[in-house]
Amino acid sequence: MKKIFLPAMFALLLITAGCEQPPIERPPEPPAQVKPEVKAEVKHEQKPVDVKVEPEPKKPNQPVEKPDVKSEKVERAMNVTVYYPDDSGLKLVAVEREILVDDTTDKYTAAVETLLLEPEEENLTRIFPKNAAIRSVTVENGLAIVDLDGSILKGFVGGSTGEEFLVGSVVDTLTNFPEITRVKFLVDGKDIETLSGHMDLSVPLERMSSLLE
Repeated sequence: MKKIFLPAMFALLLITAGCEQPPIERPPEPPAQVKPEVKAEVKHEQKPVDVKVEPEPKKPNQPVEKPDVKSEKVERAMNVTVYYPDDSGLKLVAVEREILVDDTTDKYTAAVETLLLEPEEENLTRIFPKNAAIRSVTVENGLAIVDLDGSILKGFVGGSTGEEFLVGSVVDTLTNFPEITRVKFLVDGKDIETLSGHMDLSVPLERMSSLLE
């Protein structure tokens, strides 16, 4: 009986001892390493943007402002021969005159306008009335056209001799230029038949040599 009891007691002690053994402490596990969050770099491909550049609207051509430069008349002097009646009313006398020609006054007009002035010579006289004026003198193909202001019809008081010398002084002055052979008279741009009823001015006149000395 004792032989059975002792082994049973020994086994019980072993079981009890095994149950009362303290738990074996295990070393704590190291904390899990937190991996840093790696953000994936997202590359956005930039597509070329087609930018349309609208052309600027065309501006109307604007006049270029030019500097205000006053153009000066360039005058040149020249000598011409003009014809005045003598104070006795017998002939036309040739005299030399210096005239000024520029961009607005040609030599033909300047020469005829000289006859509107009082002559410097004592034995000569002006035949044009004081209110007379020359509108223009044009020359083409040997023909000079003298356009007189209409005031000459009111101011002219000469008779047949006065009309002949007035017309003759203009005709002989202009035909002294070699390029002029005939002279036609107008008044205010219109044809006339006569100045005071003594000479036919409806047709061009040639040089009046009979009035020269």
